[in-house]
Amino acid sequence: MILKKPAFIVSILANLFMITAWFSTYSYFADYLNKARGMNTAMISYMLLLFGIIGILANWIAGKMLSKSITGTISFFLSGTVLIPIFLYFSENNLWITFVVIGLWGFLYSPSFLNASTYMISAAPDSLEFANSLATSFGNLGVSLGTTIGGWVIVSKGVEYTPWIGFAFGLLAFLMIFLRARFEKRNQDLLSCQN
Repeated sequence: MILKKPAFIVSILANLFMITAWFSTYSYFADYLNKARGMNTAMISYMLLLFGIIGILANWIAGKMLSKSITGTISFFLSGTVLIPIFLYFSENNLWITFVVIGLWGFLYSPSFLNASTYMISAAPDSLEFANSLATSFGNLGVSLGTTIGGWVIVSKGVEYTPWIGFAFGLLAFLMIFLRARFEKRNQDLLSCQN
């Protein structure tokens, strides 16, 4: 049974944590740019346009990368959950640096569903349809969880803290990737010993 395999369970959690990480901030993207960065409506519109255009390119690149290495691809794009909060913190109110960081944010964020689903499904090669349906469900749960936690942080601390939620959940997702690699290595070692 696929739900008893530790590698699949941690892949579910990696999916959940990755989507939670991204949506804890992205759900409040315009509010963040307005209140934490002091951007007006027109500037926010330009930033959203930049984010979206770069996201189209990112999805194409991620698709190519996934065909070479699923774990490498998810790790590369997931790194944004850790790097973007740091870059935003150090960019302060420099408009041009913020512009570059938002472009990078769009690039690293946009393939999140594609990457998370592919990673989770790859842990269940014998149950692809079941894994795909669970990937969608846990992705949606991640959106809900990220939005809820982000909203709570905004109310209690302020919108400027939302990128750090992504940072924390991104680290949790990396931990799940590490655990899956350990489980898979242990299984390979057991198979080698049996042969």
